Amino acid sequence: MSKISHLLEMIITLQYKGLTTASELAETLDVDKKTIYRYISSLNKASIPVHTKKGRYGGFYIDEEFYMKPSKLSEDEIQSLLMATQILTEENGFIHQKHLESAVSKIKSFSVNDNMELKSLNDNGDFKINEIGSLQNLEDKISKINYSMNRGRALSLNYFSINKNSLTIRKVDPYNLIFKSGAWYIIGYCHMKEKVETFKVSRIKSLKVTDEIYMRPHNFQLKDYLENCWGLFTGEKTKVIIKFDKDIQSFIKDTKWHVNQEIKSLEDGSVLFSVYVDETDGVKNWVMSFGKNAEVIEPSELRDEIKQEVQEMYKKY
Repeated sequence: MSKISHLLEMIITLQYKGLTTASELAETLDVDKKTIYRYISSLNKASIPVHTKKGRYGGFYIDEEFYMKPSKLSEDEIQSLLMATQILTEENGFIHQKHLESAVSKIKSFSVNDNMELKSLNDNGDFKINEIGSLQNLEDKISKINYSMNRGRALSLNYFSINKNSLTIRKVDPYNLIFKSGAWYIIGYCHMKEKVETFKVSRIKSLKVTDEIYMRPHNFQLKDYLENCWGLFTGEKTKVIIKFDKDIQSFIKDTKWHVNQEIKSLEDGSVLFSVYVDETDGVKNWVMSFGKNAEVIEPSELRDEIKQEVQEMYKKY
C-alpha cells in the first residue's frame, strides 16, 4: 500500500475512532511505530490537525472541527464506476486494474446516499444489494463499538450474512476496530462460532452494548491475525467449484467466464471449474442453465440451494 493510502486510512481512523495509539495504528497499517510518527509529522505539515496526548492513556487524536466529508455519488454514477471495473481489465490492456478496483472499493464504501443501499455487480453484470445501512448511522455504530471496547462490554449484533441471505444475532467480544480497503471491520470473539471472527460494520443492521464483561486475551495479536486471515479483507470471496460433463467440456474450456477462473481436466473427460466470487446467486442461475451437465461441488450451501430448487421443480412437473 502506498504512503498516500496509509495517510488517508490514518485520517479516517482518527476521525471516527478518536484517541488511537501508535501501536494500534501500526498494527492496522502493518508498519512499525517509527513510520507512524513520520506519518503524523507529514499530516501536520499538510495542516491536518492531528494532536498528541501524552501519558499512560495517551495517543493521537484529530481536531473535532476537522471533518473529511465523503462525496455522495448518485446511483447511476456508482453503477458506472462498477461497470468500469468489469471493462477496464489487464486482459483488455489496462495495466492499472488492481488500483482501479481498490479505488472503486473505497468509493463504494463512502458514497452511499441516505436513502439508498450500496449495490454491486454480480458475475452476470446485474446489480444487487449486498450491504445494509448507510453513512447516516455509521458514526453511531462506531461510537458504540469504541465504547464497548473501552468498557470491556460484549456486543449484540443483528448481522447480515450474504451467503445465507439472512440476519443472525451474534454476541461478540470486540478486540479491534479497523479500517481496511475502504471498509470498517470488527475483529472479535464470536460466541456462536466459538472463535475469533471478522464482522463488516456495513453489514450490521443494529447493535447494542450489553452488560456482559469480557477480557481481551493477552496473547491475541492483531498483526498475526491479519496475516493468517488476509483473505477476509479482499472482498470476502467465496470459492465455487463446478464439475462439467465431457459433453460440454470444450465449450467451458474455450470460453473466458471470469478473470480468476481455473479449469482442470479430469480422466473421465469432464472438467472442474473453480472461481472466487463475491456472491453465489448469479453463479446459481448460470449453473442451472447447463441442466444435468453441471454439478456444484463447493460450497455445500450453494449445492443445497440448487438441490432444493430442483426438488421444487420436480414437484411441479
